[in-house]
Amino acid sequence: MHRDKIRLYIFYIGIILTIIGLPFSRALISFGQVVLGALFLFDVNLVSKLKIFIKDKAALSFIAIYLLWIVGILYSSDIQYALSDIRTKLPLLIFPLVFATEKPLSKNEFTFFAILFSATVIASVSTSLYIYYVNNLSDYRDAFVFVSHIRVSLMAMISTTILIFIGLYRNDLIMGIRISMLIGGLFLITSQFIFSILSGIFIFLVLLFVIFIMLIYKKVNIKSIVISLSVLIVFVVSMSYLLFSTIKDYNYVGDIDLNKLDTVSALGNKYEHKPYEFQIENGNYIGIYIQRYEMDQEWSERSSLAFDGEDNRGQVLYITLIRYLNSKGLRKDAQGVAALSDEDIINIENGIANFEFAKRLSFKKRIYRLIWQYNIYIQNKESLNSGHTILQRLELWQVGMELIALNPVFGIGTGDINNAYADILSQRSSSLAGNGLRSHNQYISTTVSLGAIGLVLLLFSMYYPAYLSGLYNNPLFVLFIVIMSMSMLWEDTIETQVGVTIYAFVYMFYMYSDRSGK
Repeated sequence: MHRDKIRLYIFYIGIILTIIGLPFSRALISFGQVVLGALFLFDVNLVSKLKIFIKDKAALSFIAIYLLWIVGILYSSDIQYALSDIRTKLPLLIFPLVFATEKPLSKNEFTFFAILFSATVIASVSTSLYIYYVNNLSDYRDAFVFVSHIRVSLMAMISTTILIFIGLYRNDLIMGIRISMLIGGLFLITSQFIFSILSGIFIFLVLLFVIFIMLIYKKVNIKSIVISLSVLIVFVVSMSYLLFSTIKDYNYVGDIDLNKLDTVSALGNKYEHKPYEFQIENGNYIGIYIQRYEMDQEWSERSSLAFDGEDNRGQVLYITLIRYLNSKGLRKDAQGVAALSDEDIINIENGIANFEFAKRLSFKKRIYRLIWQYNIYIQNKESLNSGHTILQRLELWQVGMELIALNPVFGIGTGDINNAYADILSQRSSSLAGNGLRSHNQYISTTVSLGAIGLVLLLFSMYYPAYLSGLYNNPLFVLFIVIMSMSMLWEDTIETQVGVTIYAFVYMFYMYSDRSGK
């Protein structure tokens, strides 16, 4: 077999391993990078390829931020972590080196790999949905056993754009394939709502707006613009109404005179009324109509778990029980516990504190969780360590801004960010201290490490290569860069192996392929 043919097959294998690995296996991602790296390094024409790469301004622009992270090692005090960080970010170098020096992928090759990527993501999401339903999980994050739900959501949104655009515009594909692609795209969108992944839902809404702007820019006929705008407005208004009505229903308790509450239960035992000791949830005061003795007696008849013990998630069962009763509008007494179904008892045992959280498809449950987290945060910031990720981010962003203020121009160095965060969180006596957390914002992380110079170079490496390559004429790339730019607002996207591989691989895949995607 001709040497060039072998190289081509090795190139394909490296791409396929990377694609399959992204939603399923970090090991496969590593294998894919090793294959592609070896393909470049052990080429007999290595010197010629290096010359080709050096002349490629777009590729050089892309790796500029990686080179600055290497420079950042020079003034880092934690060299070991700095080197580990550089290894994690190696895809920022490997993929440009390989894709820029290999033959660009043809239109059909682009389509094949794009569909393979999307199909693999669909398989991963389907697996998580199966785990979620079969195991009756209360926390959707536990269903993502291969890769973080945030990364899978990111890939789902990228895949959605691929499936819908190719499905709509590749007229040379057979109709069955095109319809299947459109169904696959709708499935991935629906999955974000089923899991209530707010980052995915928010990205989807922004993509709708960006697509509308693109339609106007391309001067699509006025009828199409009016229809698109109408659909967008109706969707946004409907979602806004649902959001605000959900918040109102959660916080509004109606006309209740706290001075005229019943003082004893149906069994004649005295109630505890502490309306301001607990939150309002599902439009009810958690802290009223509490009769612990009756709940304890009735609970022991319904469950083997101790009333004063913990539920299956390690939470105080008593608290889980009164919240669940409250969410259903039941009093916290014998009659309330007796009114629970067997399914309700199982939910409580599994740590589900609100009957809304047990629903498989519910917009309310995610909003309810956020309101609960926010109210807890307002009352007691020590609760931040209890998985309240959005509120954790607020705390971590504040720490990041403090660190930036200390070293605004050059930052603190490539390897010192973890220690710097740990020190400030410890000084604050924050409940997040000791967890190894950092900003959860790529722009802040980069600025902390490399200063304002690093932030400028990060933005340069994200947007300028696309300008040089004419990628902004490709709607798929435009939507991709919007997705990545947004993800970096709430995640350290390129600080993890999967995140940086998604970014570098897909970017180079678009840059060195047939640009039309049609």
